[in-house]
Amino acid sequence: MKIKKAIAKKRIKYKKTHKKRIPRNSRNKYINKILIIFFLLIIFSYFFIKDKNKFKNLFDLKRYQSSVFPEIISFENNLNLSLELFQEFRQINRENKLIEENIKFIKSDNPIVTVIMTIYNQDHCLHKGLRSIQNQSIKNIEIIIIDDCSTDNSVEKIKEYQKEDPRIILISHDSNEGKIKSRSDGIRKAKGKYITIVDGDDAFIHKDVLKNSLFIAQKANLDAVQFLMAFFKGGRLRKITGTYSFTNITNIIYQPELTIKFYPPKKNGLYYLKNRSIWGKLIKNELFQRILEYIGPEYTEDYINDAEDTIMAMSLFHLANSYYIMKELGYYYSLDQKKDRKIINKNIVCKDNNKLKGFDKFKFVKFLVDKNNKNDKEKLITYDEANDISCINNRLFYQMKLDNRHFEIMFFVFDNMLKWDILNQDQKAHLIHLRNKVIDKRNQYNKNNQ
Repeated sequence: MKIKKAIAKKRIKYKKTHKKRIPRNSRNKYINKILIIFFLLIIFSYFFIKDKNKFKNLFDLKRYQSSVFPEIISFENNLNLSLELFQEFRQINRENKLIEENIKFIKSDNPIVTVIMTIYNQDHCLHKGLRSIQNQSIKNIEIIIIDDCSTDNSVEKIKEYQKEDPRIILISHDSNEGKIKSRSDGIRKAKGKYITIVDGDDAFIHKDVLKNSLFIAQKANLDAVQFLMAFFKGGRLRKITGTYSFTNITNIIYQPELTIKFYPPKKNGLYYLKNRSIWGKLIKNELFQRILEYIGPEYTEDYINDAEDTIMAMSLFHLANSYYIMKELGYYYSLDQKKDRKIINKNIVCKDNNKLKGFDKFKFVKFLVDKNNKNDKEKLITYDEANDISCINNRLFYQMKLDNRHFEIMFFVFDNMLKWDILNQDQKAHLIHLRNKVIDKRNQYNKNNQ
């Protein structure tokens, strides 16, 4: 018995001090699986997480070289994203300086690029964008500035620039016409093979952006080339605009994929327009003329200041056959310009042209109703936009001074959309609800004007 008890104690002691060992082959399998999972996680984080957070920190943004055009001049040397170089270039424009001193500008009868700038009471900041255009590394350009009846010293300042630069052409409106009319006048006047638009409200472009985008456009005979835009505020770079969502694309986009990519589906099944800006792009002159023809005189000759970019951008994505997205920054837009808008709104236009004002966004919905009646997808886009920007569901609708011309537009929109079979009963009921609100507003208007 004593022997048996001793043997049992030894067995218990052995079990405590000697754990069960995993065979060597099985142990190697476990290690291999762990290593494989680890490397897969690294690969996943590189391609997914890296792309997802790629533009969160502008100063950590890595530069990409186009695989389609390997010979293009790299922005790595020309556009360093450090704050110091950004400030240096911005300072030149802000201080009203030219990079090349004592340069003599020569006006060409056949400019390769036309730069269009619209201004209205922006004498305090127009020099920033204008100097950045003059400082471009290509000189065979023309600069068309449309003054929309400014009441400040904008025209006088532009005339001073004309003395040193004969490439500048000034178009002055006798009455306040709005942005889309101003841009359309500049486009019709343009002689360049390509056109780009720069806003006059505290925006500027990099000195090599026209040279590099033009190289790509001519190399592949493209209709449009888009370059990236960065916001800056208080003299500091902030972020790349979210409207440029396809920066991972390196190939040229052709129709019909071009239209599809800029109308991606929402989670709720509806659609929305990607990239509403018409600036930040180099576009063929002949394509811009087709855009104006597609939009039509009802809108290009009308007073539209809000959503005028979207009208032109939507037309561009419909009509362009080829489109290229550069992975380089070229357009800088100030978030400080919101302060400028307050100054602008306080100014009184020198002459009223008696055009319909104050409801530009709903005119845009009318434009969509006129144009987006070909297929179900476009009708959904129109319905979505009508709910987003109609202004009926917010306080603006009740504060605005409407007249019969406003009501004509609204009833035109509702009556046409209610005929669409693509809309379900809930959507139609919502439109009827909005239409009834407009009826109440019109009745109140007629009562007050009896």
